[in-house]
Amino acid sequence: MHFLFKAGSQLSRTALLLILSILLPIAFALWSVQPRLLSSTEAKDATPFSLAAAQTQLKQITQERHPAGSPGHARVRDYLMAELKAIGLEPQIQNTFAVFEKGKSSGQVQNIVVRLPGKSAQNTATATQDKKALLLMAHYDATPYSYGAGDDGVSVISILQALRVLKQQAPLQNDVIAVFSDAEEVGLLGASGFAADHPWMKDVGMLLNFDNRGNDGPVLMFEPSVGNGKLIAGLAQAVGQPISNSMMYEVYKALPNDTDFTVFRKQGIPGLNFALIQNLSSYHTRYDRSELINPASQQQQGEMVLQLARHFGNQDLNQLKGDDSVYFSFPLVGLIHYPAAYALPLAALISALVMLSFWIAAKRESVRMLRTAAAVLLFLLVIVVLGFLSQRAWNLLLQLYPSYWTLIDPDTSHFYLSGILLVSTLIFVALYQFFSRWLSVTEMRFGAALVWLILLVFTSLRYPGASFLFAWPLFFVTLSWLVLDVKAIAYESAAYGWTLLAGFTFALILFAPLVLLFNIALGFHSLGVPVVLFALLLGIALPLLMWLFQHLRMPVFLLTSFGLMAYAAYATAAFHQSYPVAPQLIYAAVPHTSQYYWLTPQKHLNRELLSQFSAKAEQKLVPDVFGRSSPRSEWKYWTEVAPATALAAPKMTILSDQIVGEQRELVVHIQSPEHAISTRMGIEGVTVLKASLQDKVMIEKSTEKWNFSISAMPEAGVNLRFSIDKNAKLAEAKLRAMDAFYEPPASLGGASGAIGLNLPSAKSVDFLALAVSTLDIPVLPAK
Repeated sequence: MHFLFKAGSQLSRTALLLILSILLPIAFALWSVQPRLLSSTEAKDATPFSLAAAQTQLKQITQERHPAGSPGHARVRDYLMAELKAIGLEPQIQNTFAVFEKGKSSGQVQNIVVRLPGKSAQNTATATQDKKALLLMAHYDATPYSYGAGDDGVSVISILQALRVLKQQAPLQNDVIAVFSDAEEVGLLGASGFAADHPWMKDVGMLLNFDNRGNDGPVLMFEPSVGNGKLIAGLAQAVGQPISNSMMYEVYKALPNDTDFTVFRKQGIPGLNFALIQNLSSYHTRYDRSELINPASQQQQGEMVLQLARHFGNQDLNQLKGDDSVYFSFPLVGLIHYPAAYALPLAALISALVMLSFWIAAKRESVRMLRTAAAVLLFLLVIVVLGFLSQRAWNLLLQLYPSYWTLIDPDTSHFYLSGILLVSTLIFVALYQFFSRWLSVTEMRFGAALVWLILLVFTSLRYPGASFLFAWPLFFVTLSWLVLDVKAIAYESAAYGWTLLAGFTFALILFAPLVLLFNIALGFHSLGVPVVLFALLLGIALPLLMWLFQHLRMPVFLLTSFGLMAYAAYATAAFHQSYPVAPQLIYAAVPHTSQYYWLTPQKHLNRELLSQFSAKAEQKLVPDVFGRSSPRSEWKYWTEVAPATALAAPKMTILSDQIVGEQRELVVHIQSPEHAISTRMGIEGVTVLKASLQDKVMIEKSTEKWNFSISAMPEAGVNLRFSIDKNAKLAEAKLRAMDAFYEPPASLGGASGAIGLNLPSAKSVDFLALAVSTLDIPVLPAK
């Protein structure tokens, strides 16, 4: 092993053992968060959840694409109704018109709802009206180009299996309500419809929601409701090794993402939100198929649904709200949790420990405050440099390999991440070795520790859920520094390295899966984020790294990192060929102006797959189709003239037009003659003051460029009521309606093939037909 170590090193064997001791906790931490597929015997002993039955049922509901309102969607609904009846339940279909509170979506939904009575409901002597029910929820619709296996068929089947088991056992204390919600993908409509209109909503005491954006990896509990202390304690008790932490909660709160859980959270319903996030390439694509689901992930989710239902089904759901918790998963221990109110006192204790360590170290050697302050600035600079360089490196790789733009799965090969992190470590050590001419290791370590303290105090005050990330690693590392300083352990001794490693191991085990999960969640296009997190970890590992690299040959590790990245390039070279991103082909018809187009939003036109586009095709805005106020009006499309067809556009008729005070109120009837599964609406050239659809409020404040969608429009059509200023200028004011078809409608020959359009195979492209109509808002005659 001499090639690893510098000549004359007396501690080469110790350094090698330390390296292995660093790698083992990393491997253990990463292994611990991955789901493990149980054998048939283990599974039978662990839980009555049947993976084989669940896989069969999942295959049944994902045989075809089934967006809300489609024939395939109706077949999935009928299958689920039949399965629920087969296990002895009495499911209902809640048929209602729903709108999402943000005024962006609406539609006719068909939620599948079923109730499993608990002991309190069966025993009329003890039943009370305020006894709450546990709600299990997953959505059974899919996006238009997906088969909906991971998102969210696997969750639907997990709940279905849980209901089967619960029906066979003694009743729980509480009723269990299950909702397979409709039209989640078009704007949380099923959840909104249940919350607004179903009589069982008043009985809901807690929600467990399952919604995925991948098909692999562990089931993460990524979002609890506010006042989650008892929920987190229940999660820790019900599930042996749940994967979760309160930093996910803090990050997710800052993101603009929504799930069905959002609807209930905003109404104050306590709950927990779960997801699979690995293999993003499956999300909302043709690769979201049942055979690509990781069986271990499916088994873990199925068991978890049943464990959680059994636990919370026997709790008093009226007593769930309390204080928030700080919580995080740790291998073998489970979910560690404590009140968020403890975060600040803990930060004060750790601050005192760091200051004590600094004082003791300053007594032993020359430590200057000014140089320590310089070390703080150095650490901040190094973090920024590493984050910036890693992101630039990935952007350079995209230029060398443009096909990597379609590589949205970092988990296809983690070797890129490993190589980049190793290079980051080498750059980190090299920079600090350079600055060690002016700064001592003690000053540099306390510079990093002070940055950690600042982050700890800030998060404890502002984002207590994230405080654990800085509190516990710094606590154990500081203890190891105190041992070194109090016992005056010699720098050149093996005990020095082992003491530092003992203090650093907790941080290593905690951070390793977090860095990986951040990379999976954000992708390589945000590579700088996990690298910055990793750079923070390097800061408190600084004394250990400086000690190790006194004995190691840095070029060997540099070559190793490049070897890892080279292997990653080899491992992912064919990814975009095995899982190509299908181009979208759009047929757009504007019958009232006799304009027909082929469109595609591809950045680089693939004429091999899209033969409709000639060499004269242009990339430009298409206001004739998308108007000038919708999000798509700002996209450039490759454009080619297309054949005229009999595709009918939506019909709009003004039913009433009157002045009400200072406002002008119009009622417009909208109908889809081709029965499109989605109609996109926009009001252009005028500010809408308020609006309702089917007498349900859509917006209540002034909105410019208002766009919204109508999913599964009723056959009789819908009525849109909206108000504008009575004196508004109407030179360019109009309504734009656009029916969307993801399979050729009947007028184009149906799914068997579009008449006269010579469409490519659905296996190679994603087809979309648009039929557009407009209605000018008339100018009122002068009085």
